[in-house]
Order: sequence, then structure tokens, then C-alpha cells
Amino acid sequence: MRETPATFDAHLLHCVELPWYKGVFAISVGAFLALFLIVFQPFGVSNHDPHFRIDLEFVVYMVGAGLTTTAALAASEFVLRPLLLPRPGRRSLLVWLAWDYLLAGSVAFLYYNFLGDWHDFSWRSYFGFLPDVWLVISFPVAGFLFYLRHEAVVTRLIHLSAAVPAAGASASAEMLHLTSDNDKEVLVIAASDLLYLESQDNYVAVVHLHQGERRSRLIRSTLARMASLLPARCVRCHRSFVVNLDRVRTCHGNHHGLQLYVEGAEEAVPVSRAYARSVLEALGAPSPESPATAD
Repeated sequence: MRETPATFDAHLLHCVELPWYKGVFAISVGAFLALFLIVFQPFGVSNHDPHFRIDLEFVVYMVGAGLTTTAALAASEFVLRPLLLPRPGRRSLLVWLAWDYLLAGSVAFLYYNFLGDWHDFSWRSYFGFLPDVWLVISFPVAGFLFYLRHEAVVTRLIHLSAAVPAAGASASAEMLHLTSDNDKEVLVIAASDLLYLESQDNYVAVVHLHQGERRSRLIRSTLARMASLLPARCVRCHRSFVVNLDRVRTCHGNHHGLQLYVEGAEEAVPVSRAYARSVLEALGAPSPESPATAD
């Protein structure tokens, strides 16, 4: 499978939207800043005392700087970015990264002055302080970006092109009788028309095609019971979803966030990590935890 720049960019954009990656970014920057402050005591945090010794109080203060920075970046990534940048692109993410740099530097400056009783609180000090903080946090940021690139190379986007079931095939001829718990509701559809099932509280939404149009029917039942009425090609892919693999046309992502795109449905069907390997094997695709081979 050959990876194009477009799919590479799509993978990166997909990764930076995942909560796991956002959390790692915020924590790694804060943790590295705290460790750097403790080990090297830059910015005059030791008050330039030649007899200064690291003690518990100093460590607590420096860890506080890291935690404050992590909290600010977490708020930026989890709260502000979804509101201000709902559909990020490569350029807008670079702008947002610059904002994160400014935010981290500003928070560190305020924390530094808070500990020092605001003795160095001025614009001149602020603009001199920012480049120093940016230089420090560039190490974890560069490591994080390198990790993202590594993920994009090792776990390439997976693209499938499955053949549409032939007319008159056994899959299209098989009929499904989906009943409610009390057997009062019955939905009869062709197996080939089933797209996926979604658990919704005490009901299951049966998403299927009717004369080529997408339909959804709520049936009172559990997902596990409803899944037992389906053929083998309809598999569990998430605690709330069962998908008809014969209808899957494209899937992309990696082991942190795999999604299936089903013919006839605009929305993606999620695949949880617990089911990713088995679903991909059933689709005949390489595992996202293994390198894909270029053509």
C-alpha cells in the first residue's frame, strides 16, 4: 500500500484530534519543564545563590510550574481548540501550536512572578522570559511531533476496497428476522441491506437500506441478543456497535482510533481498541499495530 502526502497529513490531523494525544502533549510539556527547572535551575529560580541546595520545598514549587503549564495546555487543547478550531488543517494547527507556545510561556512567567512576589513583573522581563521558556519546551514538543510522524509511518492509513456483493449471491438472498424481546416487533430485511446496529439505552437502532435509501428502526432489545440473530459477517466492533463487514468500503486510523465507513451511510462506525485486530483480520487488512508494506 503506497502512502501519499494527502493520507499522511490526514493521519496526522486524525491523531492530534484524539484525546489520548492531546493529553500526552500537555503532560509531556509540563513534566519536561518541571524536570528541567529542578535539574538546571534556569531563570534565576535558585536566586543565584552559590550555596543553593535542592530541597523538598523547591521541588514542590517547580512541580507546581509543570502542573500549571499542563493544566493551561490541557484547557487549550480540550476546551478552546474544539470551540475555535472544530475542523483543523495543517496551517491552522501550526498557528494553534504557536498559541500553545505563547500560552505556556505566559503561564510560566506569571507563576514565576507569583512565587517571587511579582518582583520582576514587567513587559521587558516578559518578552525576555518568553524565548527562554520556548527554548525549553521545544524539546518535548519536538519529541511529540517526531512521535506523531513515527506513528504516521508505522501505522499508515488503511484503505480497503471491498467488492460489492454480486446480485443474486447467497448474502443478498438471505433474509434476517429481527425481533424485539417480547417478539411483538419484527423487522424482516435482506442480510445484504443491513449496515450496522447501534445500542441506544434499552433499544437497538437497526440501520439498513430500503430500496437504496438509508433507514433506521428502533427495536427494544439488547445489542448482544440482536447480534445473535445475525450472520457471521456481522461482527461486534464496539460495545455499542455491530457492523456488517460486507458493507464496509473504507476504514482508516490506527489502534488508537479506527473508523469504518459503510456503503450507504454517511457517518463512520467506530472500532474500539479491543476489537480492532479482529475486525481488521476479518476484513483482510493488515493490523494497524504492524507496519504496512509499500507497493
